[in-house]
Amino acid sequence: MKGVLTTILVAGIIFSLVTCNSSSHKDSSPMKMQCEVTGSGIPLVLVPGGLTGWASWEPFVKSFSEKRTVIRVQLLGVHFGLENRPLPEGYSVKTESGALAATLDSLGYKMPVDIVAWSFGAFTSLDYALDHPDGIRTLTLIEPPAMWVLRVTGKWDDEAQQTANFMQTFHGEITEDMLAEFSEHAGLVPPGQSARELPQWDYWVPFRRSLRINPFVVSHNDDVERLKKFQPPTLLVKGTGSTTWLHDIIDGLSENIPHSQVVEFPGGHAPHLVSRDRFLIELERFHVNAKN
Repeated sequence: MKGVLTTILVAGIIFSLVTCNSSSHKDSSPMKMQCEVTGSGIPLVLVPGGLTGWASWEPFVKSFSEKRTVIRVQLLGVHFGLENRPLPEGYSVKTESGALAATLDSLGYKMPVDIVAWSFGAFTSLDYALDHPDGIRTLTLIEPPAMWVLRVTGKWDDEAQQTANFMQTFHGEITEDMLAEFSEHAGLVPPGQSARELPQWDYWVPFRRSLRINPFVVSHNDDVERLKKFQPPTLLVKGTGSTTWLHDIIDGLSENIPHSQVVEFPGGHAPHLVSRDRFLIELERFHVNAKN
């Protein structure tokens, strides 16, 4: 990893900022994600959604880093999409979770970390956590599209099948029409509205190539027994108004992860953004209780 260390003074508090570059894929070493590290204290890892990537966590960094070391990472799928580069050869969810592991290893953190993750980032983080349970202090997952959970818990239905069929069409150039339809399948669009009418639409469009990751949402498989053996405290977040299949995944996780709890806030697929204050209160309560 190559990084740049900068000292920043904000409101009388000194933050260290480390910017990490992702590794190239030209050698046999695991790929690493782009990352930024700010603040000091117990590490808090922010893993973003698969459309706009780490920009989605930007509004939270300053407040979190006043008390914590905040590690904000960028998904490879978003990074490569923004640069209009093909996904790495053999890309899968394991590529992302392996890159997350390599990134945290390269930063030298030996203590268990708190991970807070959204959407495809939550899917990636779940896979990372199941592979590295001893490295997890707490795990917070906001609406992960882990479709394999539906299969292994008997919750696969017609809506899940329709969504899976659609997700598997994301090859080649990703059009604005595909982005619009995806935003509806993902629960980002309130009922009765058009994606193009939302104030976020113009912001989303440049990120549309990130959605090349969608087929891997469907193809990834895992074992329910791994969920049952996972011991770290887990907070599962639903968004009121999101899609049934995403809520069914949360239910499947909560039924099988021993130390899990479910909270729900308004906001569709982005409850932490729409209901930010309520989310932060609940997250703080969860982290405090995990210490006791």
